[in-house]
Amino acid sequence: MNLRVFPTPQATADAAAEAFARAAREAVTARGAFHVALSGGSTPKLMYATLRELPDIPWRATHIYFGDERSVGPDSPDSNYGTAQHDLLSYVPVPAAQIHRMEGERRPLEEAAAAYAALLPERLDVNLLGMGDDGHTASLFPGTAALDADGRVVANRVPQHDTWRLTMTFGEINAARQRWLLVTGANKAGALADVQAGRGNHPVGRVREPVWFVDVAAAGALQY
Repeated sequence: MNLRVFPTPQATADAAAEAFARAAREAVTARGAFHVALSGGSTPKLMYATLRELPDIPWRATHIYFGDERSVGPDSPDSNYGTAQHDLLSYVPVPAAQIHRMEGERRPLEEAAAAYAALLPERLDVNLLGMGDDGHTASLFPGTAALDADGRVVANRVPQHDTWRLTMTFGEINAARQRWLLVTGANKAGALADVQAGRGNHPVGRVREPVWFVDVAAAGALQY
């Protein structure tokens, strides 16, 4: 594992934010723009707060995407876009036309998936991901059909939460230039140790050569 372990969730978030800033500058220098997909859940919130304060991020050349979305509108408290907007995007000068949200309220959801796939760049620079304590990433949950889906973005039925989600596929995730997993908390330690040891069938284990940003609590059962 390409593992980076930090003492606290805040230190983990700070390191990921600094890496984000470096990746953005490098992408803009090399290709004129930075294309990054953000993750949902609560883990990125600390990173968002740090990103708001960092200097020299080329926000006006940054394009924001999302790795997954719940089947809700942008004003819902459950919206990944809404969280990012509230905690990060409303503070930084990314042009509105360069913030690309998944239309979780659109029906049928398959149309929203197709529309999002069509607006994605040829290749993302960074795909920022999280991991649930069940080993899921994006909205690729254990036992769901999207685990083996083709294409770039699909609608995925998630029986565990009695809902549907939009999610990037593993093909799209693994096509990014860099894949980062931000994981904190002791509740993630078991799944993370399983991934390291090749045990079980955790979806996150299908992410190709990720960089892991983890705190000591999440890393508690790892060998490193």
